[in-house]
Formats: sequence, C-alpha cells, structure tokens
Amino acid sequence: MTPYPKILLVPVDGSEGANEAASYAASLAEKLDIPVELLYAFPKDPVDMFGVPTEAPRAEELEYFSPDAFAKLREQTAEKAFMATRSAIGERSVPIEQKILSGNPAEAIVAHAKAADAPMIVIGSRGLSGFKEILLGSVSQRVLHHANCPVTVVR
Repeated sequence: MTPYPKILLVPVDGSEGANEAASYAASLAEKLDIPVELLYAFPKDPVDMFGVPTEAPRAEELEYFSPDAFAKLREQTAEKAFMATRSAIGERSVPIEQKILSGNPAEAIVAHAKAADAPMIVIGSRGLSGFKEILLGSVSQRVLHHANCPVTVVR
C-alpha cells in the first residue's frame, strides 16, 4: 500500500452528510494535490429498485420498467446529487470527476475502490436512507468494514 492516496472517492446522494464529506475531501485533495471522484450509486435495474411486483404496480412505478425511462431516472437523480455536492464544495483547484455506479451502494463503492489505484474513500456518516438504515445498517458502516483501502467517515 502506498503511504498516501492517489485519489479520493466520495460517495454522494445529495444529503447534508454526503456534501460535508465531499467538502472535506476536496480540501484534503487540494493539500495532497490529488483528484476527487464523486460516486453516485443507483440500482442496476427496476427490479433492484422496486422489487418484483406481487400486485399490479402503480402507474408511476410502471413507467420506470422501460429501460429508457429507467436510464433517464438514473441520470436525473445522479445529476441532482452531483449538482448539490458541487454546490457544497464550491470552487476548488483539484480535478473533480463524477461516476455513476450500478447496484447496492455499499457493494458498488467497495468494488469500485478495489479497482482504483491507491484510493481513499471519504464518506458521510448519514445519507438519505432514514429508517431503512436503522434496520439494515448504514452504507458508511458497510463500506468501512469491507473496503480494502483507507476510509474516512465524516460526521
């Protein structure tokens, strides 16, 4: 393992916690002179997002079972999260890239970090998941336990 990271990976979802983590990461990246990559995880398909319908889906859900509509939803929600994060970060002198990941957020983030060269993950302690987070455990906790690189949790 290299003594310092070569890239900071920052999972974002538009939440205050994610934005604080991104702002911290951007400041750190400036000092280390390394890039930041904002990561937005989105379900890989409508079944992953809504589950297998056991009864007739509602009209607003049914429209997203179209591949084009689902892709548009992914792009729109990612762009909203990226815009909120970039607004929170402000103007910085480091390169900031954006990447949309598919699948379970924690698994997708960990897999992406494994493929990166000397990454460090900077993640907020709370996202948008609310009650579901209490039942299933937070994304940040799962990333912290499964990532094979340094992880900083910003509170």
